[in-house]
Amino acid sequence: MSFVQWNCRSLNNKKIWLHQPPFSTANFWIFQETFFKTDDNLSRPNKNFFRTHRSNRFGGGLLIGIPKNISGRVIYSIENDPNLEVLAVEIHSKNLNFTIINIYAPHGFNIASIKRFLDSLSISTFIFGDFNLHHPL
Repeated sequence: MSFVQWNCRSLNNKKIWLHQPPFSTANFWIFQETFFKTDDNLSRPNKNFFRTHRSNRFGGGLLIGIPKNISGRVIYSIENDPNLEVLAVEIHSKNLNFTIINIYAPHGFNIASIKRFLDSLSISTFIFGDFNLHHPL
């Protein structure tokens, strides 16, 4: 099982990269700042996609890509908050169930905003994201 996480700062002009390693070899894709709009599409013969997009301003957007031979469902999302975007997908395969959480926090991340959700999880969880937690120096 392999994962690739990437803040792509607009995926539309970088889709060609998805045909190269590490993207072409990873089972799971976790992308931040796709800049996708409602009508933007991404398709791959071996992946299903879950995504969010900002409807109230430019930028942002999250994507989780999973292999087509396993199932997934969105269990939590935040997409129109100017300070936080979250997409959580629960994954079910033959012998393994887990959650992937994708977070984009453009102005820094405060875990208190999603603590109740995180505390409610009862299966293994992988958290990915761009948290913009810059060192003050």
